[in-house]
Amino acid sequence: MPARGRLWPRALLGLCAGTAAATAVALYLGISRRDLFAELHGVAPEPLLLAALGSAILLALQSLRWWIVMRPVVPLAFAQACKAMVVGFCGNVLLPARGGDLLRVQYLGRRTGVSRAKLLGTEIVDFWSDKWGWIAAFPVICLLGEPPPVWLTRALLLMTAVVVVVSAVLVVMASGLWRGRSQPSFLRNLRDGFAANRWRRLLFVETAIAPLPWLWETFVIVLAGHAVGLSLTPMQAFATLTAFNIATAVPSPGNAGSFEAGGTLALAAFGVDKGTALAFIFLYHLTQVVPGFLGGVLILVLDGERLFGTRTAPVRGGALLESAAPDPG
Repeated sequence: MPARGRLWPRALLGLCAGTAAATAVALYLGISRRDLFAELHGVAPEPLLLAALGSAILLALQSLRWWIVMRPVVPLAFAQACKAMVVGFCGNVLLPARGGDLLRVQYLGRRTGVSRAKLLGTEIVDFWSDKWGWIAAFPVICLLGEPPPVWLTRALLLMTAVVVVVSAVLVVMASGLWRGRSQPSFLRNLRDGFAANRWRRLLFVETAIAPLPWLWETFVIVLAGHAVGLSLTPMQAFATLTAFNIATAVPSPGNAGSFEAGGTLALAAFGVDKGTALAFIFLYHLTQVVPGFLGGVLILVLDGERLFGTRTAPVRGGALLESAAPDPG
């Protein structure tokens, strides 16, 4: 990972970009601070507490997807995959441009002795699987009755094209067409991570598993909406989920600001009061960020790990032991 002195300026720049995005949307929609604070009064806490609990299930489903991808590389327990996923989530709250995903690789590589490059390869496949699940969940939402807005269909068609291109690249890189005697060890380990799964089996499994986090979070958004008096349909919730995921292209730590900008625009397009939309997205964002961040900090403390720097304690019982051999990648 980059040195600490270079991380914080990047994080600050990303935070400024996210804040600018949220401010621009608020100005565009004419939402004042008075409107926002007025909507935050009288919020029902029970749906938000359930949404916070739902975030734990969401992380478990995401961990299940990655665990299936990663098992041919390292046969670790599902609980260990969950811990690594939560640690990575914690890092994403602090680091821009999904820097926590690299922290997840670093954390698991230390505790298993498996090449970081090989783990990174499985993570790239998992990222592809996540986007495939996004697309595969869409027909299920459409079956619930409400037609999708035009912008949502176009966005998912574009994502489908991206997934197809990335799939082709990964298949070529994982095949025998991409080999060479002079290939650096890092690239060889990265390719091994891509080739860890048989692609037909992976596609079948991921079609069944990868949509689950998207479908689950759609349900959680519908549930959480009742905190501010919203009765969202599954299509509206899925569109909101899509919008704030697209907006996270702005590399803000924890998606601060960009998350609110995308979600607010989507809800406003459905006719939701603008102040209510921003208040809800802000509160929902907290229910998803705070539990995972605190869970990641707790895991790092109990495992004797530092977020940056060297480990401060040996691996505890139940974790896979590190290899004594030097890590080649």
